[in-house]
Amino acid sequence: MTQDPTGLLRRMTRLHTVLQQRTANACGLQSLARCQILTLLEREGTLTLAEVSRQLGTDKAWMSRNIEALVRDGLVHKQSQALDRRTVALTLTEQGQAQAQALNGKLAHQSARLLDRVPADEQAGVLRALELLVEALEMETAAQENATCSLT
Repeated sequence: MTQDPTGLLRRMTRLHTVLQQRTANACGLQSLARCQILTLLEREGTLTLAEVSRQLGTDKAWMSRNIEALVRDGLVHKQSQALDRRTVALTLTEQGQAQAQALNGKLAHQSARLLDRVPADEQAGVLRALELLVEALEMETAAQENATCSLT
């Protein structure tokens, strides 16, 4: 039986988001956005607010509020750049680094458990399908960014 791809993608995204939010909550983070910020900074190192907003596809003002909450919680450090005081570099504190590593570990275990629920003889096919979906999503995202840029 062929299923509606739109419904499947939406359902998969919703369920995955719910699982990730539960994991973020278990790690003491109140929002999935803060979870994404921590894991991004852990993976990329020092980034500016604009870079974090761009990579996560969010509004800078909304992102700034989330960053401020992480700063208050002692997880992120902000430092003005020497050449341009308006540009702020964001890095993880030691506590933020530990939190991000714990979160990444929990998310990795979650992914492994999820894949273990797929029959062993189908796991490679599922992984290949996910790779293709990620490539398609990246192309679609780039196409939308280019379309938005050409309107200005």
